[in-house]
Amino acid sequence: MNKQEAQSLVEAELERIKDKYNPIDCVVLAEETIERAWGWVFFYQSKAYFETGDFREMLGGNAPIIVNRNTGELYHTGTAHDIDHYIKEYEAAL
Repeated sequence: MNKQEAQSLVEAELERIKDKYNPIDCVVLAEETIERAWGWVFFYQSKAYFETGDFREMLGGNAPIIVNRNTGELYHTGTAHDIDHYIKEYEAAL
């Protein structure tokens, strides 16, 4: 799997988990993507915030998503810790 295929999986996941009562379009922040030997960590934000910079449009609690390049598995991280914590946690489980 390449990075674009992995990003497409994340984009599909963001559509799948979108709140049907308050749908918010999101975009993957490609320049913030972290690559590792096992895959990628993708960050995302609301499309409205990305386009306007208006803090009222900013998402909170949007945890990065890890994609395993070998399996296509998605792993939702958290927001209580720095991303390095979740990467180490993920790597320990491999």
